[in-house]
Amino acid sequence: MMEEESWGVLTKTQFEKFMDLFTKRFGKPIHSKRLSFSFWDHNRNGIDTRIRITDGKAEVMQKIGGIGDTKLRVRSEQRLKLSSDIEELFSAYQILRVLIPGDDSCYIYQHDNYIFKQSDFELKITHQIGKTDKYNFEVEVDTKKVDLNKVLKDLGLLEMVTFANAEFWDKWNEELNLRDTELDEKQIRDLIGKYLKI
Repeated sequence: MMEEESWGVLTKTQFEKFMDLFTKRFGKPIHSKRLSFSFWDHNRNGIDTRIRITDGKAEVMQKIGGIGDTKLRVRSEQRLKLSSDIEELFSAYQILRVLIPGDDSCYIYQHDNYIFKQSDFELKITHQIGKTDKYNFEVEVDTKKVDLNKVLKDLGLLEMVTFANAEFWDKWNEELNLRDTELDEKQIRDLIGKYLKI
């Protein structure tokens, strides 16, 4: 499936306002907790590969397509289910880590997501934790069925879309997300175990 997505930064106050507004409009969101190990080779910006644990379920996810230099991104997505075993997930992490070496090539993302699934789009409001707290939104549509800009305008989010190129993500990661090189093997295993229990 080809999806088009747009993303934007929120303040904590905006996060709370939109949570209230969208809950009244669409009903109670799906609440989801996620840990991701993001493997990103800066020389190949169009490939985003992650090990994700979402509500205790593990997978490898890869999106291919535009990652920055635009406010809209069109990407294809592939997923592969993984075992929910700490040691097998740690082995998968080690395999991908060897393929993409370097101190800045694996960041650890921790998300508290609130998802409003609609028939023609998905809206996600996120509280991201790590070295600090940050908030954002993401809207995804199937490019063959829906005009993303119309959805964003209808949601009141069009003017809040953030221009996110490689430099933006480098700064975002530095401020918020842990590098895997900042943790030892036990801490990585413990983090995997914590999210498998959610």
